Amino acid sequence: MSELLSLLNSLLGDPLSLGLMVAQAPMKSGGLIEGSLIKAIQDSDLIGKICYVVLTFFSVVSWAVIGYKFLHIYHANKQTDQFVDLCMSGSGSLDEAYKHASEYPDSPLALVLREVYLELQIENWYRDAAPLGFSNRLELAKVSIERVLQRTCENEVRHLESYLIFLATTAAVTPFIGLLGTVWGILVGFQKLSVQGVSAIQNLAPAVSTALGATVFGLLAAIPAVVCYNYLTNKIQILVTRMDSFALELSNVIQKRILQQGK
Repeated sequence: MSELLSLLNSLLGDPLSLGLMVAQAPMKSGGLIEGSLIKAIQDSDLIGKICYVVLTFFSVVSWAVIGYKFLHIYHANKQTDQFVDLCMSGSGSLDEAYKHASEYPDSPLALVLREVYLELQIENWYRDAAPLGFSNRLELAKVSIERVLQRTCENEVRHLESYLIFLATTAAVTPFIGLLGTVWGILVGFQKLSVQGVSAIQNLAPAVSTALGATVFGLLAAIPAVVCYNYLTNKIQILVTRMDSFALELSNVIQKRILQQGK
């Protein structure tokens, strides 16, 4: 205690010594910051390395999913806009729209129209006057169209949302895996301190720094995943809304055609 007091008195009494100590502080801290993520991985034990491997897997796969889904949603939006423009600029007939629908394989609206058109052709109640009465034909049209639209929209929503569950899992799990690596590293560091005594206290800071690297790694994997998940979910919801509106409009068009045939 007396030595500590004398050191404080000498520093406070000598401003030059205090200034030199403050100037050297960044250099000393730079030695601690020297432990980058790569060095943290190298200094980790088996459990820490396993955490880093798992986090690396989640990070790499999530970035692959992000790239794939960005391209998927981009092409879906682009082809949907082109398909809608084509339908608006054409004659508005189902036959013409169906002929061009195959040119837009990534558009959910084009897929809905193809499925409904094929249903009309297979059932044969749209073009030909079946033995059924007009009211029965209209009711059959409503039921068939609703079933086809519901099935097609559900399949397309599943296709649009494919692999997003991995991004959600990455955003939810990786921070806890990083926290596990951090807690484990700190636990190991304090266990060594309890065994080796005060002489090992200088090794505690590098151990804690290495352990905290797992949390940093986990956050680096989770933050892009949660941001891109929210962005892609919003884009998909916009597409689903457009698809639902198009399905309702398509159903109304078909029912009007049947009404015109019944007159």
